[in-house]
Amino acid sequence: MVSITMLDKTLSDLRREIIDLQQTNISPNYDTNKLYSIINISRDSLKETEKFQQQILNQLQQFENSLADINQILRNNIEQKLQLQHQQQSSDDIEIRAKLMALNAEALECRAVAVQLQQEARMVLSKAAEIEKLANDELDQQKLEMKEKQQEKERNRAAELERRVKLEEERQRLKELQQQQERILAMTKIPLHEDEYTNWSIREFMYNDQNPPCIIRTSPNDLSMPIDITYIDIAETEHLLDNQEELISTPLRVKFNSVESKQQLIILAIPYIIKRSLHRENIIKIRQSNGVWLSTETNESSFDSYKDKHFVECKLNKSSICAVVSRLKRDTIFIENQTSDRYVSSADPRFTLQWPENVSKNNFYIRTCIQPVDLPTFTQFCQRFIHECRGLLAVGPIIELNYDDINLLKPIQFTLPILVQPKKKTLPSKTTQMSMDVENTTQESQQDIIAQQQQLIFKSMLGENLSNERLILLYSNSNENVWHIDTDIRLIDSKLHDIITTDIQYLHSRMIVVRYDKQLMSLKQLQTTLSLFEQTLNQRSATLILRHRSLIPNEICLTCCSTQRIDTIDNDIKKENYTNNDEQIKEIILQEGQLLELRFRGNVLPINIIQHSTIPFAFNTNFPFFFETNISEIDKYCQHLSSYYYGYIQIYSKRKHYQNVLKDIDKKKQQIDTVKQESHENDTCLAEILVSLPKVSKEVRIPIEKTLSTFTGEGILTSSLFRDMSASLVGDEWRWLASCLGMTNIRIEAIEHDYHNDAPYYMLLTWFKRVPRSSDKLLTLTHALVSINRWDLAQELQTIKDEQRHEQRTLSKEQQLKLFRTPFNRICQRDECIRIWKQLARELMLNNEEIQRIEGQYPSKHERCLRSLEHWALNQTLVDIPSLARIIRTLGFKSLAREIENMA
Repeated sequence: MVSITMLDKTLSDLRREIIDLQQTNISPNYDTNKLYSIINISRDSLKETEKFQQQILNQLQQFENSLADINQILRNNIEQKLQLQHQQQSSDDIEIRAKLMALNAEALECRAVAVQLQQEARMVLSKAAEIEKLANDELDQQKLEMKEKQQEKERNRAAELERRVKLEEERQRLKELQQQQERILAMTKIPLHEDEYTNWSIREFMYNDQNPPCIIRTSPNDLSMPIDITYIDIAETEHLLDNQEELISTPLRVKFNSVESKQQLIILAIPYIIKRSLHRENIIKIRQSNGVWLSTETNESSFDSYKDKHFVECKLNKSSICAVVSRLKRDTIFIENQTSDRYVSSADPRFTLQWPENVSKNNFYIRTCIQPVDLPTFTQFCQRFIHECRGLLAVGPIIELNYDDINLLKPIQFTLPILVQPKKKTLPSKTTQMSMDVENTTQESQQDIIAQQQQLIFKSMLGENLSNERLILLYSNSNENVWHIDTDIRLIDSKLHDIITTDIQYLHSRMIVVRYDKQLMSLKQLQTTLSLFEQTLNQRSATLILRHRSLIPNEICLTCCSTQRIDTIDNDIKKENYTNNDEQIKEIILQEGQLLELRFRGNVLPINIIQHSTIPFAFNTNFPFFFETNISEIDKYCQHLSSYYYGYIQIYSKRKHYQNVLKDIDKKKQQIDTVKQESHENDTCLAEILVSLPKVSKEVRIPIEKTLSTFTGEGILTSSLFRDMSASLVGDEWRWLASCLGMTNIRIEAIEHDYHNDAPYYMLLTWFKRVPRSSDKLLTLTHALVSINRWDLAQELQTIKDEQRHEQRTLSKEQQLKLFRTPFNRICQRDECIRIWKQLARELMLNNEEIQRIEGQYPSKHERCLRSLEHWALNQTLVDIPSLARIIRTLGFKSLAREIENMA
């Protein structure tokens, strides 16, 4: 490059000299040596350039050779690389082929297994189809058999119904013939023909402690026939009573062998409790093999040796279980289509039917049953359900009609009874007093207007506005408790006010007449109230009484009886020396004949009863249940904070509940007796009664007199409770309890150093004084006891709290007011509560008049707030400290509410 640059310089100098020679003429003084030197230099430069070019050519040739070598090396490397890749690819192909072959083998095995499973599935499906076919065939066969049995049963029921109707007709005809014969015999003075069973032998089972009382008559030829009379178990009385039925005798089992004695029947006479009622009749029910109780033909009877007793008798052709039941009286009316007649009910003469001629195409029967409703029952129902009965003035008895399916061509005139509406109460001298007060006021005209408005309101509430009263007929089907309104008939009120007349062409299974005030009650509310009223008629009020024997506290007597007979039962219990000092009484609502179970819970159990066992019994109005036993504690080391052992007696309802359902035989016939069907299973605790057993005096722990003088308890957390609890802590349990309560080890050691043996007691006092007021101390202490596995002490605390709350509910108003003095003062100390005392009063259910009266009488807000709280404590029914805490919490004072809860 240097030589080329030098050559360029010399050549440029030579070119420049030539250009100068061309532009100017050569002068004689021109220096030719200069031109010559330039040409020589250029020649020399060209030679050097030629050498340099030769070197460059040599270098280029070497470089080309080097490039050829490099290309050869690269070509060889590429060939080697290609060979290596080819070898590696061939080895990978072998591995892939091996894996593919393994996968193909597994796929073939899976396919084989799948084919096998598919075959097994087909076999299973075929077997399932066969089983389903067999099951369907068996179900079809069972359906056919059940259908045939049902048809046969319906035919038997229809035949039985026809037989009963014919028997009733025959009995009526025989009765008329007997009356005619009696009249003829009385005229001719010929004695009556003796009854065919008069000469039968009498076998008495009246005064035997092992057998229930009864009298059996047998044929004179079978005096030696063995007869066994025994009581039946409580479980076998299930399904005995239907609605409005009562047991009036002892259920018994009669066993005899009529085949060996060759006697077809015996006559069984059972004594019963007298129930004098125009609406009821006494029958004997016999238990069938399927558990259903059916009524049988029953006659009244008497015996000369037992003139003070009343008997009903029936015929038995096989061993049976029997009981005498009082039920609503039932009448059968035979209506002929070609004659007109009138029927008067034997149960209630106010209920009558009068039908014209040709009332239907065929003759038919109507069977009636009247469920009476007396004025005390209706009044008690209205008092119990004041809100639901607002506007209900009077009701009539529930009338049940069981009739053939027939179309009436003409209406039948019914007279339906209804309760006599009580006389309206006139306002006493209250209005005159109001007028006198009005004269003493300055605003006379305004007060007169207010008095007139109040008088109109009182008259409307008392029903003096007769234009608002309405009579309505409601009907219902035999198997439902839903009442419908019949708007197609017109009711006519008679002058007697206890009979309603109407014409009915479409009969109903059940009917009732209601008088109500349309301004106070809607038709929908009336239907609901009437369903509730019918449900109440089937309920009975029962009372549970628990008493201890006066000299032996561990002997108890539990009685379950009707509330109406509580005075008689009380005298009977007192005769057995049972005191009423620690008496426990509870009222429950039961069904007549409902099966119940008596159970024990807690640390008290009867001596002669195995733990977790139950005592079954049934509730019957006429037969109270008495349970006498000796109780003892289960664990004598339990409940050591209390001075007595205690537990609970629980009354459970039987698990299976049934409802009565009437089944139709066919479209023309209907079954008379009800059939029981199971509805659901349930195990409900109806009541729980506390049973206590005093401890022996030597077992009662004497508290240590040393206490903290400045300590003030809170709720159940008192000094004596802490003393008993500290004595129950064993070993280092009080240390573990202190740690769970949040106390440090240094403080625990300091308490142990200062108090030594009394350290557990003073640990509890120290913790109590350091806990904030708003915290739940009882809950914290309970959790700490549970943490150290002292469940017994935690349960003791909860039990003592429940007992204290129960005692607080039974206190008088003055005692409750003293009990609420501390929480009331605590509320009145809060300025936030005093400022919103009116809102607090409204939460306490005080009306505007009471709030205005308090505001007018007391000038300061502090006094108004306190008087509002006292008014709530004195006038409300449910008043306790937890309720007050809930009200305070609704106003937003959560810490104050927690503090008040701790005072309970």
